[in-house]
Amino acid sequence: MRAVHGQQPCTVMPAAEGVEAVVVRLSNARAEGMNNTNRVQNEVASMHLVRAALAQLGNDHAGLVPAVYAWKAATPTSPKDEAGFGWTIMEYKTGVPLDEHFSAVPLEEKLNIVEKVAAIFSAIQGVKLPPNVTCHGGLTIGNNGQVMSGQGTLQEMKGGPWKHFAESWAFNMQGKLKEADESEVIGGWTANGLRNMVEDFIVSGLSSTLRDAEVDATSLVLLHKDFTLNNMLFDTETNRISAILDFDWAGVGHPCEEFFTSLVDLMGTTRPIYSEGLQNAILSGHFHDNLAADSASEEEREAWELAKAWDAALLKHGAIRPSDIKGMVTLEKLRSLTDLLAPFELANKAMLKRRSAVDIAALRARTEEAIVKGLGQFNFGG
Repeated sequence: MRAVHGQQPCTVMPAAEGVEAVVVRLSNARAEGMNNTNRVQNEVASMHLVRAALAQLGNDHAGLVPAVYAWKAATPTSPKDEAGFGWTIMEYKTGVPLDEHFSAVPLEEKLNIVEKVAAIFSAIQGVKLPPNVTCHGGLTIGNNGQVMSGQGTLQEMKGGPWKHFAESWAFNMQGKLKEADESEVIGGWTANGLRNMVEDFIVSGLSSTLRDAEVDATSLVLLHKDFTLNNMLFDTETNRISAILDFDWAGVGHPCEEFFTSLVDLMGTTRPIYSEGLQNAILSGHFHDNLAADSASEEEREAWELAKAWDAALLKHGAIRPSDIKGMVTLEKLRSLTDLLAPFELANKAMLKRRSAVDIAALRARTEEAIVKGLGQFNFGG
């Protein structure tokens, strides 16, 4: 591919002598749970902003995000019409998948990698948002080439962007209810008055819950939303991360959101993984007294060491940690409640085929009970 005259916004001209290989990404309009309104623009703009931020860290980090050479937004045609798919042509990056390398090395080397990843995470979190990016949701690119607020990609319905955090969260909960409506098993949670309870909470309880928890609703950052080791490449010869990939889910929102959708393999998520004790340590930032080493498995001991190292690395690089976020415990409870409205095990048809009718009924009953309990934490429902 050779450089041509003219340049699209948020792109880089290929070298004059050409490049040997490129990556072409097609934006599949048939993908479930994705909003294609400005999906290509969102990814391209996110990559552009992060690429610039990482360049400020020096030569070791410049170029970690692939350069985008050209892109085309999706056109509003039938999802079955591939001619309307959006696409991106970007730089080909070399390296081995970091998740595979990470799992094969000893703890000491894992901790060194954690340090490297934390520096990148801090830079992404610290991206200076353009003046026209002031809302929760996603990014798009205006006719004048400016990056501006747009609809998000990782959402069930078209909507947004939203000026207020509570509006964004309410939309996500409504999206989960839409999923629940489409599930024959869940049936929209209309039985036993649960649906009304959830909708009452969205309308009358959500904003006050955020306010009572002293959540800083004005905090707005760039989010990768899939910041995991399988979206990074590693150069084993130089012992350096060689690429940060897949900004398809990226967006703009409250910093808590990154800890919900990312960092699972780095033990940085606030979702419960191994134990309530580990989750509490991540939420509080206190790791010293929470692990009984003589009773924990080797796998769990390593998880604690990784979580502790990740937390310390974020602090070192000036990143926002879960424990730095006001109301983070409440936000994690809200995340759990939101996910319960359409859990993958009940909403996905393929998952249901793997279970017996008895198991499905029991799981549904437990989920309904958990939703009632979740609402009760916020003084809603019976």
